Amino acid sequence: MSVGIVIVTHGQTGQSLVNDAEFILGQSLRSIRCIAFNQSRGQSIGDDELKQFIAQSDHGEGVLVLTDLVGASPANLVTGLLGEFQAAMVTGINLAMLIRVWNYRDTPLESLTHKAMRGGKRGVEAFHPFKDKKP
Repeated sequence: MSVGIVIVTHGQTGQSLVNDAEFILGQSLRSIRCIAFNQSRGQSIGDDELKQFIAQSDHGEGVLVLTDLVGASPANLVTGLLGEFQAAMVTGINLAMLIRVWNYRDTPLESLTHKAMRGGKRGVEAFHPFKDKKP
């Protein structure tokens, strides 16, 4: 068994990240469920649909929900539902986070949540080509 993974993002961001991860890993991530949130086009998801996705993704080990922006509509919607499930949410999804979560999905939910955060942070670096240049 493994932790279920649900991605809730604005537009097709989540599905694009899954497609890129599949290319990099050379394997299908078909068990990940992506939900596109697009409120401005009247395509916002509702509580019932999100509950269904989370429930269907839980195979006994819980569900990790990854969202794009803290404080934005997708994350706010998920936050309101977390208490109904054995689920956790991590915001700020990036490709490094997704790949790490996929590779460690067989670990317990709490551990996977921490791995998601560390993986996402480790995927962010700053390079300073202008460091020695004077303004």
